[in-house]
Amino acid sequence: MESYRDVFDLTGRRALVTGASRGIGQAIAVEFARRGAHVLIAARTASGLAETVEMATGASGTVTPLQADLRSEASITSAVSDAVSALGGLDILVNNAADDHDSSIEDTELGTWQRVLELNLQSCFLLCKAASPHLIASDHGKVINVASVLGTVAVANDIAYVSAKHGLIGLTRALSLEWAIHGIQINALAPGFVETAMTAPALANEAIAKWIKRSTPMGRWAAATEMTGPAVFLASEASDFMTGQILVVDGGWTAQ
Repeated sequence: MESYRDVFDLTGRRALVTGASRGIGQAIAVEFARRGAHVLIAARTASGLAETVEMATGASGTVTPLQADLRSEASITSAVSDAVSALGGLDILVNNAADDHDSSIEDTELGTWQRVLELNLQSCFLLCKAASPHLIASDHGKVINVASVLGTVAVANDIAYVSAKHGLIGLTRALSLEWAIHGIQINALAPGFVETAMTAPALANEAIAKWIKRSTPMGRWAAATEMTGPAVFLASEASDFMTGQILVVDGGWTAQ
């Protein structure tokens, strides 16, 4: 009889998680460490990185902080190199760093458009490219692109973010075909409306916050920690035959 094996175990896996100083990225990094992974977390805010490290105290894995601006190609290349050096290789890449700017096309300046796409889409392309040889060398390479339900459907007056997240889902699908031969699985996690620092302005707007609750069949916003289970699934051997897919976790929002 085959002995029990935990297919969600991440013991010894080496992960780079971006945007891990707060919100979804922070929650994912801490959960990975609790499941035995060694995680390098990259973000711009030193205090947030320190908070993530503190939250992972007592975990069986480790969390190592790296302050980095992921809008710079040189910084991205350096971050991947630092992760590989610190961890001894790379098995998991979580592209979570993101930015938003709510405005119509008429009110969106070119600089704003470029800023949002640089972090939400271009940085993911560059991170995947820089991580490519290390993920290929891994026996269990995994990439999780944190997209959004707004990468599958659209809302008005959020033109840059919606475009970037749609692009990230396209990148996920295209790259899954390139990397399937190498045994690397690349999937997207598409959260619905989650209570984070980035969504704080929407939460603070009573009309918007109520509309989102009414529009979500489960009748509430998600907590960042509710994205950790799906992320562990996508990072673990439980998803070894799944690639190029979009895992939507939105309380039923897009089922309507």
